[in-house]
This record gives sequence, C-alpha cells and structure tokens, in this order.
Amino acid sequence: MSEKTSHRPEPIIPPKAAPLRTLVMAMAVMCYLAVLAAGGLVLINRSVEAWTGDLAREITVQVREVAGRNMEEDLAKAAAILKATPGILKVTVLDEKAAIELLEPWIGGIDGLEDLPVPRLIAVEIDPDHPLDFAALDTQLRNEVPGVSLDTHKRWQAELTRMARVLTTLAYAILVLIGICAVAIVIFATRAALEANREVVEVLHLVGARDSFIARQVWGRFLKTGLTAGIIGLILGILTFFLAAGAAPESFSAISREFLSLASAKLVQNYLVLLAVPLVATLICLITSRVTLMRILKSLR
Repeated sequence: MSEKTSHRPEPIIPPKAAPLRTLVMAMAVMCYLAVLAAGGLVLINRSVEAWTGDLAREITVQVREVAGRNMEEDLAKAAAILKATPGILKVTVLDEKAAIELLEPWIGGIDGLEDLPVPRLIAVEIDPDHPLDFAALDTQLRNEVPGVSLDTHKRWQAELTRMARVLTTLAYAILVLIGICAVAIVIFATRAALEANREVVEVLHLVGARDSFIARQVWGRFLKTGLTAGIIGLILGILTFFLAAGAAPESFSAISREFLSLASAKLVQNYLVLLAVPLVATLICLITSRVTLMRILKSLR
C-alpha cells in the first residue's frame, strides 16, 4: 500500500530570513516615529486652535493708577462702558489680589507688592458672532477713563499661529525624512534577501521562470513585513500617547485625552491619521520592493 505525501515547495525567501527580521524591526521604528509625528501634528493644531479660540473670545482692559483719581471709580466707569457695548457678553472686574497673583509667576513672590501701584484688570468675554469695533471702543475708554488700555490679544494669537505653522512644517519634514529612510531600508533589505538566495533565483531563471513570477513569490513577504511593522509601530505610538496624556500639562493633557477618547466627536478623523501610517508603510514596502526586485532580477540574467 503506497502512501502519498504532499510536499509544499519552500518559498524563495524564508519567512525568518535575517534581512526580513531586520526590516521588520527597522520599519517598526520608522512607523513608530511616524505615528508620533502625525499624532503630534494633530495635537499641536488642535491645541493652537483651542488656545487661539479662547483668546478670540476674550479681551482685557487694564486700568493704571493715575494721580488725583479714584481707582475704584475709574474701574466702575470702564466696566459700565463695556457693559453698554453691544457684542460684550460678560464683564468681570478683577480685585487687587487677583491682579497681584497674575504678576507673581513673572516677578516671583516679592514682599510689599501690594503697596505698589499695580494696574487693575477687567476681563471681558465677547461674542465671536458679533465682532466689536476695537478701535472705537479703545478711543471711547481712553476719552472717558485716563490711564486705561485695551488688549485684544491679537499679538498672542499671531504668535500662536506662527508657532503652529513652524511646528506643522517641521512635522511634515520629519514625515518626509522618515519616508525616505524607509525606502532606503526596504531597498537594502530587498538586495540583501535576494543576494542571500541568489542560487535559488538563478536556478529558477534556468528552468524558464520569468522575472514577474519570481517577483510575485517574493512580493508577498514584503507585504507581510510592511503590514506587521506598521501595526507594531501604530500600537506603540498609541500607547505612547496614552502615557503622555497623563504626564502632559493640564491644558495639553485635556486635548490629548480628547484625541484618544472614544467619546471624542472627531475620533474617526484622529485615528484615520494614525491608521494611515501602517497603510503607507505597506505601500512603501510593496512599491519599493517591486521596483528593486525587477531591477535586480534583470541584472541577474
């Protein structure tokens, strides 16, 4: 009684080939860095958007002490002008203690600071849907209350926007560099894998195998390698963001938690940005290995 045994042909490049293992580790690191860069880009833009939005909804009126005038009366007059202005939702006069507390982070705790003529502040919440004529309001306040000044926070908004543009450009540059490095790594790994199995490829050529056939046999290995490395990098990147959300400053941490929270309305958009990393990594492995394989196989004829 004869017993039939089926023998499955061995792949051209073994799954545990050293070049493929090295490629997985290197690409996983590249994907991890790409996830950090992409996620950081989203967080930075979201943070700047939130901060500039807060600044756009508030203005500050500063009342300096003027000789011969009563500070409390000047504050009351300025507050009355602000409350009578259309488009202003809320006017809050900060007491002297609050004004001193705002100065302490800049000048430290100095004894006797309460004896100095510290300017008093009025926090004003405005309606973004009904923009104010800040120039007219500033003129009216200066005419009615000597020593008053209006701060619209436009300078801070411009600085934050400029910082966001610089960081965004830097993040895109990092992603481009990561992509270039990934392409170089795949080319090196492809050459190393084929060189290690050169004899097998030459035998296939001798029996009439076409380059496209050999490339298809090798192509699948790089598909799995790119996808595996991308998933590893994605998981490590998301874990890093979860850890950073608890260690970041309060304002940035809240945005980080929103970025990762299942309750976030923009959850799909946030995670699509991160999910793009393993997809791009897979495409880089596929396209780069395909082009490299065809060129090398032509040179081996």
